[in-house]
Amino acid sequence: MATLNCMLHEAGRICRQRPAFWGTEIELGYGELDLMVSATAQLLELAGIKARERVALFLENGWAYATLLHALIRMGAVPVLINTRLPVLGVRQQLDQVQARTLIARVSPASQAALGGITCLDPDGLVSRTLTAGHDPDTYRVPIDQTAAILFTSGSSGTPKAAALSYGNFYYSAVGVNQNVRLRSEDCWLLSLPLYHVGGLGILFRCLQTGAAVALPDRGEPVEAALARFPVTHLSLVPAQLKRLLQATVAREVIARLKAVIVGGSAVSARLVDEALAQGWPVLRSYGLTEMNAQVTAVSPHDPAPYRQTSGRVLPHRELQILADDEIAVRGQTLFQGYMDGDQLRRPLTADGWFATGDLGELSENGYLVVTGRKDRLFISGGENIQPEEVEQALLTVAGVSRAWVRPQADAEYGQRPIAFVDRSPELDDATLRDRLRQMLPAFKVPVAFQPWPDHEPDSDLGKWRPDDFRA
Repeated sequence: MATLNCMLHEAGRICRQRPAFWGTEIELGYGELDLMVSATAQLLELAGIKARERVALFLENGWAYATLLHALIRMGAVPVLINTRLPVLGVRQQLDQVQARTLIARVSPASQAALGGITCLDPDGLVSRTLTAGHDPDTYRVPIDQTAAILFTSGSSGTPKAAALSYGNFYYSAVGVNQNVRLRSEDCWLLSLPLYHVGGLGILFRCLQTGAAVALPDRGEPVEAALARFPVTHLSLVPAQLKRLLQATVAREVIARLKAVIVGGSAVSARLVDEALAQGWPVLRSYGLTEMNAQVTAVSPHDPAPYRQTSGRVLPHRELQILADDEIAVRGQTLFQGYMDGDQLRRPLTADGWFATGDLGELSENGYLVVTGRKDRLFISGGENIQPEEVEQALLTVAGVSRAWVRPQADAEYGQRPIAFVDRSPELDDATLRDRLRQMLPAFKVPVAFQPWPDHEPDSDLGKWRPDDFRA
């Protein structure tokens, strides 16, 4: 069976004194973290957890979460990472979906009762710094196909699926990203995304591979405040985070220190990227998905300006092609093991191993990807295809429009017509919007009505306004 060196143990051996985690009350070196993970694995075994058992983590970001995650991997168990915004019944549903019967979480007696039949372990009693037996060298070789985590997809096209990712998936994903952004042991990556999301989890493994530090912001701390506190060189953001960051006051020396700001999600607007680049932020757009362990393509720090508005080129250890209907298909050494449904593993691949993503895109002659939308959002109006993302991007180029979302509305004559929800300045009326759009789009793509933006932010958990754009 093919194996890999344990990335954590290698970091503990080579970068022993370098910080693995920086936080408000902790600076934890890689050597100490490596020892702590082995000690924690022993406590997990004493608690009755066995190899290949699926164990759910329902915790806030932090060094303890990371320690428990690595300990489960080291002992051969399978971490199941649960979104901390889920209510207790939603947690139970996901546990049942993957047949996990142990949950590491801080739960109230009422929640534990609602989880009936689930063993709940308090994380505070499981993280240890004391190793009671010698290291076993065999634990420092990890099977390449060992399931290292089960994560739930965003659910943008239906019920979230439980995607199983192997240790090899994380290893090769980190190799490709680190080559692109030139991550080094002296660097520091801010943990600005949740660990139950593949974008956040990827930060841990990228830093493990190079001995770089992970900076831990306090709960609820704004990104700009964390950037001022820690010597951050690398940053991962979703578009909403980037927008808030550009509206904040950030010192020039903080921006100058950054080597790469990776922004994922097809919803990022060209205007937002232009604004960030104009302010000096080293923004690198990317395209990725849980099933490919985060990034598939990304812009390079050395790419010329015209390519900064694309999603970049394919990273090492991945492959990408555009199918006949413009759907993006992917495969490679970062491709997930499949979707878990109980004890069954389902691999929705073509005969030659391609995974159809449901995303639509175009590849330039020199290999740069432009994501044009979602296949499941496409609708037909009077026989003409309308991709809502195209209309949204056009709306976002209009001065005074800060947010836009387009969906179909039933129409007796055309079947469906587009309408738009728009967050705009008060002086921007419907007639002006239509006039601007007609300069960029054919008439059938211009929305027939403009509605005010909803009182709450479109939320990935609610799914009321748009598919989840929380991509790596």
